[in-house]
Amino acid sequence: MGGVSFIVTVYNKRDFLPRVLAALAAQTGDFEREYVFVDDGSTDGSLEYLRAATAGWQNRKIIAQRNRGSSPAMNTAVAAATQDYLKLVDADDLLVPDATRWLLAALRSAGAVLAYGDSGLYDPARPIEWPAAPAAPACESIAAPTRPTIRGSTFNPSKMLLARADYLRVGGADETVCCQDYTLALPLSRLGGFVKLRAIVMLAPTSAPGRLSDNHARELHDVTRALGNFVARHADLPKADKAYAVQRAAGRAMLWSRRHGAYAAAARFALISLAARLKLVRHPVQAILSCCSAYPYDPPVPVPRARSLGDGRVTPAP
Repeated sequence: MGGVSFIVTVYNKRDFLPRVLAALAAQTGDFEREYVFVDDGSTDGSLEYLRAATAGWQNRKIIAQRNRGSSPAMNTAVAAATQDYLKLVDADDLLVPDATRWLLAALRSAGAVLAYGDSGLYDPARPIEWPAAPAAPACESIAAPTRPTIRGSTFNPSKMLLARADYLRVGGADETVCCQDYTLALPLSRLGGFVKLRAIVMLAPTSAPGRLSDNHARELHDVTRALGNFVARHADLPKADKAYAVQRAAGRAMLWSRRHGAYAAAARFALISLAARLKLVRHPVQAILSCCSAYPYDPPVPVPRARSLGDGRVTPAP
């Protein structure tokens, strides 16, 4: 039975770390485990606390780097991991006690490339109330996950478990964007099936200052760019799936523009979506990336070139 590397990326999460670490230490299951933490340039004492709080842990690695973003931090952690499976964890999310054991069993029994579960919420100001744990969580196999994954990012790193070999095979997280969960799920969907655990496997905080997902413009910008990069790197993607990707990106951009009073832009994105439905889009990558302009967000630093972590072939970002 392969062991599990817990991959935890940290950026200014000092107040959350005590509970996050306690939840990691409480994971049930008869499997070998290691803990790989990457501090991504924290300035709030997270790194110092992490070193002190885990000083007695076995098989623990802590890597400190300058602030580069969540995707590069995750790739750094995985490069240092040694176990067969990866349990990804955001540094303000709490794993329920049986999460890793459930996900590992589901992944292996289904022969899938990705296992993920449901999420709940916790109030950082109150005691934790864990959800009732089912004796044997039901699982749903998703044999053809590409279309559902293109439809939208329903993932979160803390929901996910996968084989390290598959992480490397798809080239790791796309470092040009911050939605690392989506950039992993998209190429993984072409390797094999997914399995969805019908149980809550993690709790996210009801509030977390500086959380990237609270910036909806940035989130939609990065999801759109991630989708465009995915289509660019998979020339053999069926034309129908490329058209569907354009349709989804343009549809989201249209709704955002309309909601924010940009009616001319909304009309333009509506035309792109219609052209995709009619299979008339000749350059799907350009069409998808053009939808990034709907969102009033500029990356804080120049977009870096994508890099590969292993066997996965990753070309520079368009």
